[in-house]
Amino acid sequence: MKKTVLTIVAIIGAACAMAQENDGLVYPNTFYASASVGGTAYSHSGTASFGAPSVDITGGVWLASPLAFQLAADGIMAPASNGNDALFFAFSAEFKWDVNSTFFHIYNKRFLSPIPFYPVVGLGPMLRVNTTGTGALDYSLDISLGLQAPMRINDHMDAVLQYKCFLLPQGFDNSHGDNYIHTLGLGVQLRQGADPYHRRTERYTRSIAEDWFMGVGIGPNYSAFDIFTNPNRGGLSMVGISPELMVGRNFSSFWALRLSLCGLSAHEHYDTVNEAAGASYRYSFFHADLMLNISNLILRGRGVRFNALPYLGAGPIWRYDMMKFEVAANAGVTLRYFISRKSDIYMDMRYVMVTPSLAGGLGPSGHSYGCGLPSVTFGYIYNFGHNTTRYRIPLDKLVK
Repeated sequence: MKKTVLTIVAIIGAACAMAQENDGLVYPNTFYASASVGGTAYSHSGTASFGAPSVDITGGVWLASPLAFQLAADGIMAPASNGNDALFFAFSAEFKWDVNSTFFHIYNKRFLSPIPFYPVVGLGPMLRVNTTGTGALDYSLDISLGLQAPMRINDHMDAVLQYKCFLLPQGFDNSHGDNYIHTLGLGVQLRQGADPYHRRTERYTRSIAEDWFMGVGIGPNYSAFDIFTNPNRGGLSMVGISPELMVGRNFSSFWALRLSLCGLSAHEHYDTVNEAAGASYRYSFFHADLMLNISNLILRGRGVRFNALPYLGAGPIWRYDMMKFEVAANAGVTLRYFISRKSDIYMDMRYVMVTPSLAGGLGPSGHSYGCGLPSVTFGYIYNFGHNTTRYRIPLDKLVK
């Protein structure tokens, strides 16, 4: 799993590095960075506490006119559930949405009106370190929701007011019930380009109604506990079923974003005494995936029917017998084959890294990433509109 994630990260990272060459992956000069400082409110176990400072550092790039991808690191000082001060560190992969670009296409040079807000959604790990007492650690994946309000200072700098809410799993920091960390900060954003509105990449979708797709599929999964090193994996008895329903959009010939609901059955640890699969349970996993079409990136031609899209994603996962909020990460590759202007068939190979508390415990290695649900899904995708970012008709067929 670690090699798979590192490989996908390397592919996406290398692709982003190529963007400066104006090859169409992203529009040139659309990288940016920001830093902000503020305070925090921590809600846990039915109580609330306040602290300072909170620090946010972010770097990102616009993938399309309305959509940016960014990496953020947050450091937060706040009282933990035991009353002692603690440091919280959050690392997130985030999507930022430009509402103006999607709906209005109207801008004010200074205030970016009519709606000077960027909604932000993020996913990633959070770590808590006590600054007093035992210094015990606690970590988990979280989902963050935010809102950013920029105001232009000059051609390359904005003042930014930013709010974030980190939604944490129940049980994090020994809490009971809902768990949230709110931050509010003021900072600056540096933009590489003087004009922040030129973000149209090569073969970029130009209509909000274009380049959407829906898909449905089904396939087997496997309840893995150190799948490569565990001598008692359980064999076929640990196989479950993972149907899938997805909706997404191709923002260009290279970038796609999809939302997917998948999962049905899985198992806890293999019972070596009874030589039977662990307890069966029902689950669902709702995730967002950032996908890179490496077929179009490498071939750059017309008539490319076969597409390989590695991706990274994360989202909430839950078991129906315990109704507990958790967050899982996933990585994989979708192989997509063009049948007609409206239809594709696909195969999706995915690894979902689940928390040990949801999976039923750790594997022999004791590593949390060893608890997972690898799966293979086969299905059908229906495409809306003309799909000019998905398939370029060969020139000889265009002439005809």
